[in-house]
Amino acid sequence: MELQEYHKLYYEDVKSTAASEGDGNVPSFTKLTCENFVENQVFEEYEQSYFEGASGRKKCRVDAWSYNEFDKTLVLIASNYSQKEEIETLTKTEANQLFKWSLAFFEECINEQLDIEISTPAFDLSKQIQFLWKKEELNKIKLFVITDKIMSKSIGIFPNSKFKGIPLEYHIWDIQRLERLFTEGEEGEPIEVDFLELYGKGLPTLEACDVNVDGLKFYLCVLSGDLLADIYDKFGSRLLEGNVRSFLSTKVAVNRDIRKTILSDEKNMFFSYNNGIAATANEVDIDKTETGILIKKINNLQVVNGGQTTASLSNARFKDKTSLENIYVQMKLTVIPDKKTAEKIIPNISRYSNSQNKVSSADFFSNHEFNIQMEKLSRRLFAPAKDGAQYETIWFFERVRGQFEQEQRKMTPAKKRQYILQHPKDQRLNKTDMAKLRDIWRELPNIVSWGAQKNCMRFAEYIDIEWMKNKDNFNELYYKDTIALRIIFNYLDKNIAKQVWYEKGYKANIVTYAMSWFKHLVEKQYPQKTFDLQKVWKTQELTDALKLQLLQISEYVSSYITDDAREVLNVTEWCKKENCWTCLKEKSFEIDKEAVKGYLISIGDAKDIAKIERKVQKMVNGIEAQKQVVGLGVNYWKKIATWGLDKNLFSPKEMSLLKTAIEMEIKLPTEKQCASVLEIKGKSENEGFTYS
Repeated sequence: MELQEYHKLYYEDVKSTAASEGDGNVPSFTKLTCENFVENQVFEEYEQSYFEGASGRKKCRVDAWSYNEFDKTLVLIASNYSQKEEIETLTKTEANQLFKWSLAFFEECINEQLDIEISTPAFDLSKQIQFLWKKEELNKIKLFVITDKIMSKSIGIFPNSKFKGIPLEYHIWDIQRLERLFTEGEEGEPIEVDFLELYGKGLPTLEACDVNVDGLKFYLCVLSGDLLADIYDKFGSRLLEGNVRSFLSTKVAVNRDIRKTILSDEKNMFFSYNNGIAATANEVDIDKTETGILIKKINNLQVVNGGQTTASLSNARFKDKTSLENIYVQMKLTVIPDKKTAEKIIPNISRYSNSQNKVSSADFFSNHEFNIQMEKLSRRLFAPAKDGAQYETIWFFERVRGQFEQEQRKMTPAKKRQYILQHPKDQRLNKTDMAKLRDIWRELPNIVSWGAQKNCMRFAEYIDIEWMKNKDNFNELYYKDTIALRIIFNYLDKNIAKQVWYEKGYKANIVTYAMSWFKHLVEKQYPQKTFDLQKVWKTQELTDALKLQLLQISEYVSSYITDDAREVLNVTEWCKKENCWTCLKEKSFEIDKEAVKGYLISIGDAKDIAKIERKVQKMVNGIEAQKQVVGLGVNYWKKIATWGLDKNLFSPKEMSLLKTAIEMEIKLPTEKQCASVLEIKGKSENEGFTYS
């Protein structure tokens, strides 16, 4: 994609977002860019918290922020949006100014010198900064300038520095860098570890020479504690493979037992007591010498197991001021040059490697059968036409980041216009959206308020359990209900900003709590009924009475979460507390009968519909199982059977089932038999079976 084309797309996205949400161009640019960062794992979560003011002669400015609990890094973001269709140039003066204003905001916060209106996101940020500073929970500060301009060539490098002893980094994300991040699909920027720079020499290693698997190479290394901490200090949690990072961010960031060993008199036994780390890379630069192999550079190093070990070493050195002398860590390094192979193998390394924190299969959620099922449904289910349109549309579920754009890349302009008509940009959702919507309707607004990534990890664990119980529950009805929730969510997200009572803050929390509370109120006031989301799907719209009711509930929620009597001063943090939700449920609010007229269905009828849908899905799953078994072919099943016999792996019943697949040309296995045969396939692959 050409830079000018990308800039125009960004410009149009900002305009449409600003128009639909009523938040203005600069906040919309900030939102879109930060969401891009989250999708590309530059950071996990963010909060918008616009503030522009002064403390004495110091001007202060911040637009958004992010804090990583795992590596204790605070990111302060300042926006520079041109609002022009043509690409302009960001000057060094502008960049310097924005960095200076963001740092001034931080400094005046810790000095408690800023006059910020209470119950605003900026006030919450100021209190968060004061808390982190006093508790010494800051290992690094990053200042981001985000802009739709292109960086002037005169800018050069902003050298890293320190603020009161804390490392301080400067990052300019201009339109060129944003375009590269998006089109290349990289998680941030590649991590290149130069051991000659960090270590003064190459890293000694042993190569597993006799192993040859699909071009992969394997190395065993030993890193000093200081070296591993240095690498982590430089790259932060980006060093940790994305799924592991998301998983660990929901757990205790620093393992107490690891820390205890580091601080004890037995620290020299760390190598023996610790499981070490498992890592991957795209490429290594090695030097074969007379004394052995030395690794000079590692390209795109990712720790896929041992994240807590890595972070604990850095944290102990920084916070506990302890020496890491005589601490060594073993590293198992797998070099995977091919990206597609990496996507398949890295989750398995994480899943099977021994680690202090076991990462469950649910942590690799994109490839979970649930999401694959949602993807299939989204591609074939057409939403009813609305607003007098003569065509139906698709609600596009993006299982893997970038799928929506990837679909269009090879299309002619005419085909692309037709595609966008049928797949509107505002009818997209991804796996974090799915998790948010379903957990809102499960009445977990406090959990949703934890943030997209953390909520998604929890939702993944729930789905993993429910899928094992009965995967037929996740059918057309489930997907259509999800889209209905999206329609409700979109309406509130778009219209809350237009209300006179809205005070430009906490919109995401208001929407989340309003929807959960609405469901709770309906079930409480109509105990024999339930809200029929299928009515919303069929009309792709809400009645005026329902719209009004939802906005009234939202107004109440806004007043409730910002009430001066709330238990926690920080509104965002208050919304994360279970007691915030518990107290709201105790409040009184009468649902208008006109608002839910036509939307209520008896619980018995709802159960009957769900039962029918499960039966239909079971039949569909059976047909798909037959197609897969037949598609793999007789020779495939013969090879599995022979392989299993040699290993004495299969029971007589399993061998009998495999026989039905081998003899499919005589008689086609039943749907139930095919489902069981595919389970045998999965069992075989887990035991190491490969077909070639």
